[in-house]
Amino acid sequence: MFAKPCTEDERLVAEQAVAMYREVKRAKEAAPHGQGLACTESALLEHGRAFLRSVLEQTVSAHAEAQKGGPAVGRVSVEEMPHSSITPPKY
Repeated sequence: MFAKPCTEDERLVAEQAVAMYREVKRAKEAAPHGQGLACTESALLEHGRAFLRSVLEQTVSAHAEAQKGGPAVGRVSVEEMPHSSITPPKY
């Protein structure tokens, strides 16, 4: 399936994806008659958000600059930030 062996992080994400799939499948199977799609969708949204949040946390925490609290690449200072047309600039 993969061209190269998975890293430990990739294996963890894959395991989390399988766990999420199983939870969504359980919700579908436990749904009352006529409520299968609604229950499946609800479970997917709930578990999918948790899965995505977990992947985001893992990705950010693995980034060296994020751990150090260093500046982001191409950071813009407050003075250079464009103001929206709705919010008046503060002087």
